[in-house]
Amino acid sequence: MSVKVLQVSKEFEPLSSGVARHIQGLALALRGQGEVRLAVLAPTVDRRDPPCPLTQGGYASLWRAVGDSDVVHVHGARTPFTAVAAMLARLRGVAVVYTPHCYYDTGTWWRRGLKRLWDLTVERWLVRAAGAVVLLHQGWVVDLARRGLHPGRVLIVPNCIDEHREAFSAPVERLAGSPALLSVGRLDPVKRLDDVILALGTDVLAGAQLHVVGRGDDRLRLEALAEARGLAARVHFHGWQDDLATARMMAGCDAMVLASEREGMPTVVLEALLAGVPILCSDIEGCRAITDAVGWPALFPLAEPEALARCAAAYAGRPVPEAVRDAVRDGFTWSRRAAALAQVYGALLEPRQRPGLGKRLAMLVSDYDNPRSLGARLRARRIGPLLALIRQAHARHGSVNIIDVGGTVRYWNIVPAEFLDAHAVTITLVNLEHPGGPPAHPRFRQVVGDGCDLAGFADQAFHLAHSNSVIEHVGSPRMARFARELERVAEAYFIQTPDFWCPLEPHCMTPIFHWLPRRLRVWLVSRVPLGHWPRAASRDEAETWVDSAQLLSKRRFQALLPRARIIRERVLGMPKSLIAVKP
Repeated sequence: MSVKVLQVSKEFEPLSSGVARHIQGLALALRGQGEVRLAVLAPTVDRRDPPCPLTQGGYASLWRAVGDSDVVHVHGARTPFTAVAAMLARLRGVAVVYTPHCYYDTGTWWRRGLKRLWDLTVERWLVRAAGAVVLLHQGWVVDLARRGLHPGRVLIVPNCIDEHREAFSAPVERLAGSPALLSVGRLDPVKRLDDVILALGTDVLAGAQLHVVGRGDDRLRLEALAEARGLAARVHFHGWQDDLATARMMAGCDAMVLASEREGMPTVVLEALLAGVPILCSDIEGCRAITDAVGWPALFPLAEPEALARCAAAYAGRPVPEAVRDAVRDGFTWSRRAAALAQVYGALLEPRQRPGLGKRLAMLVSDYDNPRSLGARLRARRIGPLLALIRQAHARHGSVNIIDVGGTVRYWNIVPAEFLDAHAVTITLVNLEHPGGPPAHPRFRQVVGDGCDLAGFADQAFHLAHSNSVIEHVGSPRMARFARELERVAEAYFIQTPDFWCPLEPHCMTPIFHWLPRRLRVWLVSRVPLGHWPRAASRDEAETWVDSAQLLSKRRFQALLPRARIIRERVLGMPKSLIAVKP
């Protein structure tokens, strides 16, 4: 079955746009696969060597183009043109795929306010209306959740490059400067090229020169800054250059530099590393999604010119290890990634049976495999402190050994696999019963044990202890023992439990159930099924269900873990969960 896919963007100029390069690379990778037929529509286009049928058209062209397609794949966050394309697609019964690429939150207070209003209205609708939302890396799941955006189906497809793009082999001319630094990209304040210019004024870069390839409205400001700092002779603006000229300059520099404060997943980092050119990157999530995955260490703190200068002095002229280049080929080339998206295109055309009301309610509330469920959203928001603890442990030890009491392999899907690999994370899962079968990944070890008695593990045997919704199940008399054991076996910990003051009891999914007298709770469980609990067959069984979870208040949780910082999660202003964090 052939699938006609229309790619829609506000522009298609691959020589100056990361979004357009993403579309171009995808089109080239799928061009040889007969089951997917791509076409591109954009108001502004570069017609040189298009990878598939290309139409230059605006709003008036959308209705017909959308109607001639099986799937409409729209690109670009907060983009009115692509939003209208998605709306017309839904109106005509055409499936929608959405790739937001990157959300830029800079600007004046009123511009930021308009962006927030867009997110709460149009963007929220677009994310929910899409049959699949394509994100560049796993970290964007958390970012969307912070914005109140919860896609139903997520596919991770990073920015990729042609795996045959290698180091430039023709004779090249060295760029001026010792070291010679090169920046390639549009000239925009979000790129923070002013930090690079200021870095030239430091002692360690006294002989350095900066070469800037790209165009944009920020050029005049940057030229004025270089002039004011007495650095104009050492900053060279080369304007727009084609791929061949850019490749020559890459081969002739000592290092490339990307100082951005915000990136989706910068293709220039992949292109530089695959070509064997060292690149200095600001320590932001978009860059780390690449550098952590491939093992490239040249990062500097955002907005710190002196740190940038030290990083340049350390890595300029340093060869890129072959292992890093191999990792780029394995994880970030279109030939390895495009097939998964082609499968999504085809799956969107298959008829699906709509689940019943009860099933939909379960998905919305507590199905952790459903990104729209309340539990999945909160888990996505929750992992920020957990990731910070993992980073801290990795900085101290070079690897991270975690004990997860009551944990499962599936739970750890909330943390990007690339992040776990980059931080050399191993996880010991301790449960009362063996789950059966080997773990799905060698990073996991499964052990039968009791969280209240971890005598099989020495003091401080782990870098981090973790437990999610377990302490409330061990019984009131044993909670203190459980807490002491987790504190004993690990340097740091992250322990979560439902909040007693949450109006909805999370185990039986019944409002105010846990606030009722025990006798009334036992009576209710004996007579009706409640949420995940079936109707009890006897009073003894009802008492077992009722006593199976003892929710904790913040005060009691703090008393059990006095050395921890207690974080209270809220939903619509109401308490939901408690997290005890000790770094």
